[in-house]
Amino acid sequence: MIRIDFSGVPTEGLSRSKEVEAAFDAFTREGYVILDNIVPQDTIRSLHEEFLIRYRDQIRDMETPQSLEVGARRFMIPLHFSGGLGAEQVYANPYVIALVRMILDDEAIIDAFGAIISLSGAEEQHIHHDGPILFNSAISRLLPAYAMTFALPLVEMNETSGTTALWPGSHRRGEHEGVEPERPTIPLGSGVMWDFRTYHSGMANRSGQVRPMVYATYARRWYQDPVNFRKETLPRLVFEPGFLGSVSEDHRKLFAHVRTTA
Repeated sequence: MIRIDFSGVPTEGLSRSKEVEAAFDAFTREGYVILDNIVPQDTIRSLHEEFLIRYRDQIRDMETPQSLEVGARRFMIPLHFSGGLGAEQVYANPYVIALVRMILDDEAIIDAFGAIISLSGAEEQHIHHDGPILFNSAISRLLPAYAMTFALPLVEMNETSGTTALWPGSHRRGEHEGVEPERPTIPLGSGVMWDFRTYHSGMANRSGQVRPMVYATYARRWYQDPVNFRKETLPRLVFEPGFLGSVSEDHRKLFAHVRTTA
C-alpha cells in the first residue's frame, strides 16, 4: 500500500520535496497514492459539520436534478466554492496541487468539484474507472495521466464506514482481474488520489451514518470528463458571486478554462 506522510512538511518548495517526488513515483507506477496528514483533523471535523448542515437536503436516497446516482444508496453532488468546503485548503491543498502539477503540468485545471455521498447501507459499488480510455486501450495505457480524482473523506474510511478499493497498476494493464485490490483505511486529514484510468470501487457502508467524501477532478486543460456530466442540470463547478475575483493569482490558473464573470 502506497502512503506518503506529509506531517510537518513545509509548503514552500514542495515541488522539490522528497515526499512529493515519492508520491509522484508511486502514482505513476501504481495509479494511486494516499496522502496522509494534509489537513488538520479538527478542520475535517468542522467541514463534516458544515456539510451535514448545508447539504442536508441532498442526504437522501433519491436522485435530484443536482445529483447523480452512482451506485445503490450512493450519489454524486456538486459543492459550492464557498464556506470552509470551498476554501483553498480543500480545492487547492498545497500538497495536492504540487503533486497535480508534477503529474499533469502547471496549467492543470479543476474540471469538477463535488462530493460522493454513501448512505448507511450503501452496497459495494461496481468496479470502474472514472472516464473512457483515450484513442484505444493499447495506446492510452502508455500515455501520461490526463486526469485524476482527489478524494478527501469527511469521516474516516475503514471496514465499517467503507473505503475505496483500488486495483494497483490497473491504469497500465487495462484490467483488474487477477489482482487483489487495496482497501486502505483513510483517517481524518488524509486523502487519496487516483489516475482516471485506475480501476476502483466504493465499498459498502455498514455504519449507521452517511459517509461524505469531497472530490476534485484535476485534468490537463484540454480534457473534460465526457461521462459524468451529461445530465444538463448537474453542474461541474458552482461559483458564488465574486468567487473567481477573490482567487489568488497562482490558483486562478485552476479555473483558466472557465468562461464566466462569476
